[in-house]
Amino acid sequence: MVYRFCGPKCSNCCFVLSIWGIIMLIILGIFFKTHAVTVSEDVDGDGWDQTAINCFIAAGMYGFTLLISIWQKYENSRAAYRAGSTNSGRL
Repeated sequence: MVYRFCGPKCSNCCFVLSIWGIIMLIILGIFFKTHAVTVSEDVDGDGWDQTAINCFIAAGMYGFTLLISIWQKYENSRAAYRAGSTNSGRL
């Protein structure tokens, strides 16, 4: 049984946004962990380490979203192959 709940456009969009979110949050987590001056205005007092941990947790959640979007891209490509439409040449 096929569990498709995202179409090809939605899964592609979630794929790109997930990759961007993972990269951005890992970079922010590193900045907070190293007490970078560029993010010093965003933290009050001793919240540096907790903020870094929160960024890494959020990056992990984006990783889960990335896995779901990859799965949906796979299911959509299998459904298109079974239907006989490969959508080659279409934008």
